[in-house]
Amino acid sequence: MASNYLPDLRFLPDSLKAIDASTKLNDGVSVGSFLDNITLDHIADLGERKQLVRNLLPHAQILKSIGDNTTKFAAHKLVVAEGIYKPSPEEQMTEDDTNPNYLALNGRSITFELKRNNRTDNDKTFELARYLQVFYNTYDKLILDYDTAIEGELNAQIIIQVPNIPSNYEVTFNRVIETRFNNTVQATGQLIEITEIPDTVVEFPADTPDDVTGYFTVGDLHARLLRTYGGDPWQSYALDYRSSRDNAILENLNKIRKGQVVVISSGYNDTINSNDTPKDIATRVLKTVTASKDVLGHVTSFLLFPITDKVQESRSKDVRAAIISALSVFNDVRIIDLNSPQYQLGFDGKSLTAESYISISNALI
Repeated sequence: MASNYLPDLRFLPDSLKAIDASTKLNDGVSVGSFLDNITLDHIADLGERKQLVRNLLPHAQILKSIGDNTTKFAAHKLVVAEGIYKPSPEEQMTEDDTNPNYLALNGRSITFELKRNNRTDNDKTFELARYLQVFYNTYDKLILDYDTAIEGELNAQIIIQVPNIPSNYEVTFNRVIETRFNNTVQATGQLIEITEIPDTVVEFPADTPDDVTGYFTVGDLHARLLRTYGGDPWQSYALDYRSSRDNAILENLNKIRKGQVVVISSGYNDTINSNDTPKDIATRVLKTVTASKDVLGHVTSFLLFPITDKVQESRSKDVRAAIISALSVFNDVRIIDLNSPQYQLGFDGKSLTAESYISISNALI
């Protein structure tokens, strides 16, 4: 049942005639606090800007309160790591509450980092997450998010998601708690402190081509898990969230010497998190495989993502078909269909079971 949300009445946007980066959301907090090298030019409608401000009010209250805390967090600064999202002109976005970029379009999802001396304090971030869980109730979801976006280095963030706050401020906050590691849910309803990179995380090889030999996986979660469960001799440059748009895939391929075995997984995150056409996704996948096989001279295989319930089955089938068609130009690139009945989905509904990745690894070595 909806409850009456009572924000600070001084900062309600409903009577404003104009809204820009300088618009106040709380004492010392403005819309500009949630902008990173962008403006609000992409939101032309005043009504949409008012909606943006309403959604930002709970975030601004957290930013203000933690900034004023002179006990627990006096030596730290809470900063916005990822604020309002501005899509690129050619980007086609999935309008779904499971898409974080969609939620960030109008301020419903904001990512915070707690810093001391300009460095993220992971231990204190866990303490802050627990503090917010106990003392704040104006969020739909609070996510304690650990990642290794900087390869080999553990980083902690807090993601706060809120519902679309209506002009009458009658709104329900679901107050879901979640812990994630590299975009994979570790616990729901519980905050878990991760103090070191788990053993199952990818191990990154040397940075120079002369030092890099052997078997490699590049791309997204399926490539990462192939190394995780396949073990030696696999090495990996894969991270769960990567899409075919990610230039890091090509950069990492360039680190691997000619003649080495390379397994690429790409296209799944594009399928579930964007409205890009199947042809566009397949074209980017083809570019990656071509760079590996023809330009860099690798022995290349491709992991074709499985059909899951994270997106409409028809879209997955269309993208998969487009990728198969695009890669048909090769007669010496092995396509491993992760949707084959010999493999099984894991409990998270998007990756395969450990046994499946082990089977694939055995087939490739």
